[in-house]
Amino acid sequence: MIEHISNIFKKIFNNEETVVFSLIILLSLIVLNFFAAVLTPFIISIIVAYLLVGLQKKIETYNVSESVALILSFSIFIIVGAAMFVWLIPLIYVQLQSFVLDLPRLFNEFLNFVSNMPAAFPDLVTSEQISVFFQAVSSEITSITQNLVKSSISGIQSTITVLLYIILFPILVFFFLFDRKNIIDGLTNIVPGKRDMFSQVWDEMDIQLSNYVRGKVLEILIVGVVAAILFSSFGLKYAALLSVLVGLSVLIPYVGAFTVTIPVVIIGLLQFGLGSQFYLLVGLYLLLQFLDGNLLVPIIFSEAVKLHPIVIILAVFIFGSMFGFWGVFFSIPLATFIKAVWNSWPGASQLNED
Repeated sequence: MIEHISNIFKKIFNNEETVVFSLIILLSLIVLNFFAAVLTPFIISIIVAYLLVGLQKKIETYNVSESVALILSFSIFIIVGAAMFVWLIPLIYVQLQSFVLDLPRLFNEFLNFVSNMPAAFPDLVTSEQISVFFQAVSSEITSITQNLVKSSISGIQSTITVLLYIILFPILVFFFLFDRKNIIDGLTNIVPGKRDMFSQVWDEMDIQLSNYVRGKVLEILIVGVVAAILFSSFGLKYAALLSVLVGLSVLIPYVGAFTVTIPVVIIGLLQFGLGSQFYLLVGLYLLLQFLDGNLLVPIIFSEAVKLHPIVIILAVFIFGSMFGFWGVFFSIPLATFIKAVWNSWPGASQLNED
């Protein structure tokens, strides 16, 4: 048994490159665990710069020089960012503020609806079940209120941090985009000796993640815009806020779509009641989610990451528990990275045969 385990370790760490690679991964996990909040703007800037590189290469296909394509890509980023900052973010903020102010009224309406359910649906719901539900909701509201008080105390500090991030963000994107070759060369020079495994991991990650990241951005835009059109056509309250949440929900596989459906259904129910308008809204919304999962995703991600749904869900929960929101956000890229490392690891094929 001990000899078998020893042989496995020898196959896993069978050369200098694998040992160095393992140490880099371990060090990266430690740094992320302790400094995730500080590194957030850097990580997001790297992702945006990575997206802009794809846009730059697309522009270059129209016989445009690399330098001009870089400038055009960054200019598009600044224009889109300015439009969001001037129009979309204030709109979402106003609707979020309105939602917070309406929350007590919405909550009372929801409780009244729930309390009338035993009379309306006696075969489905009993008064005892409603009482248990109210007790659970009451304890949850107490917990949420305590968290809101804590959040309001650190609100000023959070505002200053956000403003600092907003200023730093375009600057970081600029340097990661225009100086990326020197940054990549500097990072690769840190690794001593051969870099075959690093090159193989990067090649596989670049092929799979370029399609995944750019595809996700396109999916967010399509789903968010269609949701905004759907909600606005029904006159649903907080349409912009809800459509942004629906668009961003695609970042969290499977779990996101289910989670964001809850506020959509509750707000629609309180606004329209159990009538034809409510059923039509929910039906069209579920159709949107169905078409996203079964039509849009296969089209966009024709050559994207090939991971089993169980692996994706497992990655969401594991990395989410380790790194919080950002762990959920990067769950698929991290799972893809682990897969690429395993496929590139010297001796992995022998280990699979054993």
